[in-house]
Amino acid sequence: MGTTVEANNINIWYEEFGDKSNETILLIMGANANCMQWDQEFIDRLVANNFHIVRFDNRDVGKSTWFGKEPVFNKFLKLLPNFLLRIIVNSIFGLAVDDKGRFKFNNPNPEYNLSDMAKDAASLLEVLNIKKAHIIGASMGGMITQILALDHPDKVLTITPIMTSPGMQNDSLSGPTEELLEAYKKSFVHNVRGRIEDGVVEIYRQLTGSRFPFDEQKFRDKLKPVISHGNNPFALHVDAVGASPDRTTRLHEIKVPALIIHGTEDAILPLDHGIAVADGIKDSKRMIMEGVGHEIPEELLPEIVSEIVENIKRVS
Repeated sequence: MGTTVEANNINIWYEEFGDKSNETILLIMGANANCMQWDQEFIDRLVANNFHIVRFDNRDVGKSTWFGKEPVFNKFLKLLPNFLLRIIVNSIFGLAVDDKGRFKFNNPNPEYNLSDMAKDAASLLEVLNIKKAHIIGASMGGMITQILALDHPDKVLTITPIMTSPGMQNDSLSGPTEELLEAYKKSFVHNVRGRIEDGVVEIYRQLTGSRFPFDEQKFRDKLKPVISHGNNPFALHVDAVGASPDRTTRLHEIKVPALIIHGTEDAILPLDHGIAVADGIKDSKRMIMEGVGHEIPEELLPEIVSEIVENIKRVS
């Protein structure tokens, strides 16, 4: 039921929920994930609190403009037997992480960065004639949320960065778990073989915390409409994250009410990333979810929405 519009010189697909006369909440999803990843119950609960909700596909995923394409060398990799493919994948990941297991970002000329993606969001609000919005961003979307508050403050009422970071290049912050890195290797192999769903499952199994154990069948059922909406396994979002400077020293410039939500068992952006965001923004609130990974558990949606609504009330 969504619509595609031109904003910031690209096509952006978006969808609206609730009464347009109410204050708007803009939802920004994370890396390599289209906006269908936002749980419908989460949206419905926000609508029930008298908000107008807009979710949209970031560039490079879903039904918005794609930039990332399958690398030419993937055609060669597809011809290799599994044992040889795994050896090459291990070599690739050996170059992609440092000796502490942190991701290295080696693309000096990225197609775009997070500032471009923040401008996408700001431009979409302009096209929709929405002067200001409350911004909720998950993971990479939380990074974009910070940039919106820093570089487009006239568009922002409040922010809620969820399971995010002030900058993955920050050497003082923890890197991903070894188990997650192994899952990325397995996912890479699945993607080469065209088994996209299996690749996503490998990663999200590790991203899920111990409090609400991973239910593979339930996850696969929810994943099917997400993939069918438009899944680009070659999106350049990771390059965009790597090309964007650490925001730690700028976070004090954010003046709007902020709520930082993070799980204690986040495998890709450990808790210290969220704490760094919260510490950097004056008068920010924080919601720490015990036993939760890089996820927004449906079991905690009532509490999460309640905290978001309370943060929004601070704007007045």
